[in-house]
Amino acid sequence: MGVLIKASQIRHAYDGRSVLNIEDLEVMRGETLCLLGPNGAGKSTLVRILNLVEAPDSGSVLFEGKPVKPGCLSTRRRMAGVFQHPHIFRGSVRDNVAYGLKLRRLPRREVAALTDDALEQLALEGLGHRDARRLSRGEAQRVALARAVVVRPEVLFLDEPAGNLDAAARRRFLDDLRRIVRRLDTTVIHVTHSLDEALSTGDRIAIIKDGAIRQAGPARQVYNSPADIFTARFLGYENILPGTVVGEAAGGAVVELADGGRVYTRSRMRGDVNVCIRAEEVTLHPPGEAEQVAATANRFPGIIWTVEPSGSAHSLVLDCGFELVATATRPYVQELGLVPGAEVEVRFDEAAAQLVPARVPRGQAGAAACGEGETVRERA
Repeated sequence: MGVLIKASQIRHAYDGRSVLNIEDLEVMRGETLCLLGPNGAGKSTLVRILNLVEAPDSGSVLFEGKPVKPGCLSTRRRMAGVFQHPHIFRGSVRDNVAYGLKLRRLPRREVAALTDDALEQLALEGLGHRDARRLSRGEAQRVALARAVVVRPEVLFLDEPAGNLDAAARRRFLDDLRRIVRRLDTTVIHVTHSLDEALSTGDRIAIIKDGAIRQAGPARQVYNSPADIFTARFLGYENILPGTVVGEAAGGAVVELADGGRVYTRSRMRGDVNVCIRAEEVTLHPPGEAEQVAATANRFPGIIWTVEPSGSAHSLVLDCGFELVATATRPYVQELGLVPGAEVEVRFDEAAAQLVPARVPRGQAGAAACGEGETVRERA
């Protein structure tokens, strides 16, 4: 596979405010790397630097091991991009898709054949002669994608390309994107703040906050093993319970929670920690119910505080001696009579309880960028 793009010691500021502080980031040839983080994290600035549109205040970008500078035409011709608000040119859909091919001065027949293929791949062949500026948002974004991929780029940059689309257009665009990326076998750098989008398209994920990489690695590894409290919260862990490791059992740590109770995990760690559990991993059962599921050491009596509809499910807040959030389907809530004040038994598996350190070790790189009680880990 090999490293295609490498960014080192990237520092950048706007009006004296630091927006990027990237130690090292490698993009492997042929992979889809998702840059995931909240709005204002620095993702788009990083993409402009990697795309050689903007120069960092300091640091370097290497392409195939060689330093490259912003505006390097020979390298930029090997790249293409699709953005949240695509710039659609005057003329027809066909003119827009063929634009990059004409710039490369390809023979007319080759331009026509490649354009026809791109239009077909994105189901745009019936729109070829339509005024491109009179398209719907979804159609315009598919034209922008066709215009990008028709030149067979070695690197495809995507900056929130589905962020401005409604749900149906977004699903179609992402389906088209996944299919075309597989067909081209190109390298993709995809900026998004949507976890679902990152997990469905990314081989690797880099979590960015305040211009720094908080964690990077294979998508499912990052999703299942957050490195710090910020990452856990961003990745959807609703329950973050402070405690201290007091021993080991069954190959994992036993944690005494600060608010009382013990949690058994399959993670190994020492000292003060936070136990992170997703709400969907918490199951609710009638008190004293006969065992009908796999045994778990994590079983607590609970009293329901609140029950709130949340999409197709309900979100429940419980008092287990410590506060815990769970989700349950509407039929299950009705079947068990899960209402405020009801008593239940709460369960979650040891594997569902992930541990992150409670505080930053002294001298750890990047600690100054963290909030209190958070840590940094970069595995780019």
